[in-house]
Amino acid sequence: MTQRQTALTLLLPGLAPPMMAPDLPSGKEEAGIRPVALQRLLSRATFEKFPVTGLERQLFHLFGFPLRDGELPVAELTYAFDGGERPGSRLRCDPVHLVPGHNSLVLSAGGALNLSLDECACLAAELERAYSDLDWHFEALTPERWYLTLPEAPRLRTHPLSDVVGRSIEHYLPKGQDAKKWHARIAEVQMLLHDSPVNREREMRGAPKINSLWFWGEGVLPESQKPGWQGVWSDEPVARALAESSGVPCFPVPGDAAEWLAADVSGEHLLVLDRERYLHRFQERAVWLEWLSNLEERWFSPLLGALQRGRLARLTMIGEGDRAFRLDRRAMRRWWRRRRPVEQLLGV
Repeated sequence: MTQRQTALTLLLPGLAPPMMAPDLPSGKEEAGIRPVALQRLLSRATFEKFPVTGLERQLFHLFGFPLRDGELPVAELTYAFDGGERPGSRLRCDPVHLVPGHNSLVLSAGGALNLSLDECACLAAELERAYSDLDWHFEALTPERWYLTLPEAPRLRTHPLSDVVGRSIEHYLPKGQDAKKWHARIAEVQMLLHDSPVNREREMRGAPKINSLWFWGEGVLPESQKPGWQGVWSDEPVARALAESSGVPCFPVPGDAAEWLAADVSGEHLLVLDRERYLHRFQERAVWLEWLSNLEERWFSPLLGALQRGRLARLTMIGEGDRAFRLDRRAMRRWWRRRRPVEQLLGV
């Protein structure tokens, strides 16, 4: 790669077909809602299967951290990033709100909980007192990221919280040798939270109750295989923690692609756009397409132009699934490939 060439990997979890998408006749789009630049990028890209799915697993893979036996050691990684210092084995135990679904419970989007620091401290203290005999320690280091430190590692395999948001929890509960015991513990925690004064007060003012914790992120952080990124651009905590752990410079997400290109970047860069990452799970197709269209002016059109001018040597776009779309200047000459609805292109 010459000194001035730049390659960008764009990790965009919302780039996935909407779960609530109605069937439309082939080639039809809602009037006035057409992410044209994205269609052009996807239609001319080379499609490759990405080795892993889900934002956290993808980030670990992109940073060269090998995952063993299904482990995803997010708890150990972000505990240090959030300033935790207690020794021991770790799990994330993030606060969640479960809602009744069709014969099951569905995990709602956690970002809408709006927990205050005082509420976090009170709930963590209540849980700490309840499990002091087991030497369990609960810490709410941020309103969204809570931690459980245990004397020894549980024999569990869990699912990341991001896998479950908007979905029924029954197929995502912990598995492994200690699973039955932990299912009982989770039920105990739910009862404790139900009786909490914090939740009674939240219910009185119409705020969603913290009616469960999601336990996940077990494992020991392996050695990185030294990623080749010259820069990481992200507001997402796992990405920022991985960059810090790997010694890679990390910056906030810029306002748009023009601002990013104006930073005179060169080399290999990773950019994570995780805002509205669950939109495709909760909203109708038209809302999802409108969100993609809003990204046109800020991201897709400038990146398309940068590829055409040679300012960007390569662009790789990855959604939350197992599909990666790779483009270079040569790929942009594939004029014979017809445009199709975005969902069809993403479902190649």
